[in-house]
Amino acid sequence: MSGAKYAAALDLAGTLAGFAVLKDGAALFDLATPMRGRESARLAAWVLDELQQHGLTLEEISEWTVGAGPGSFTGMRLAAALVSGWSFGKPEIRRRCVPTAVALAAAAGAGTVEGEKIGCLFDGRNRELIYFPLQWNSGEWVPAGRGAVYDGARAVEMLRAADADFSGLIAWEGECPALAKLLPEELMARIRRVAVPHYSALAAARYRKFDGDLTDLVYIRPAVFTAPVNA
Repeated sequence: MSGAKYAAALDLAGTLAGFAVLKDGAALFDLATPMRGRESARLAAWVLDELQQHGLTLEEISEWTVGAGPGSFTGMRLAAALVSGWSFGKPEIRRRCVPTAVALAAAAGAGTVEGEKIGCLFDGRNRELIYFPLQWNSGEWVPAGRGAVYDGARAVEMLRAADADFSGLIAWEGECPALAKLLPEELMARIRRVAVPHYSALAAARYRKFDGDLTDLVYIRPAVFTAPVNA
């Protein structure tokens, strides 16, 4: 085992699995592969194979960051469960969650001024979208609040009303067809589309401490966000 310090990020919030490793704070690799549904069963094998190809073992990872969404309940829980299992009984291994939105924003580019805000848009399923705000703070994108879910009409109203508060909109390219069913062309034209998030930004995030909590996940679950129907 080398004397280098390795930190890893694992994300399965959407239809891509993301895995990145930092060596002494610099990105060693940042990978993504399509993975959804039953394909998720190969997540652990994929991670172990990539580590082996780069001459690493699980034992050399001293810090783990799990992508916290917004995203799939099953995917995020699987990533969190794997990291929990790999670090079980090893108090020297530090763990935490960082929103996947941070990786999305990092791929779109750095902020230009301190305090700049952007809006990350996610497909909320059930003809809804999730708006997740981020702010440029001390050289990194950090959450500026929790995600909020909107149906089509309320989404358009909210985005137009908030126009002066943020510098732009960002979305994963694979989810833009679903967003286009909710938003008019004028708003879709303003979205910066990201093909692949920079998962290394999750591992590199400085704002979030390693608190060991892998349950702080932002789920896309219509049952959670939909108001109950009165009997």
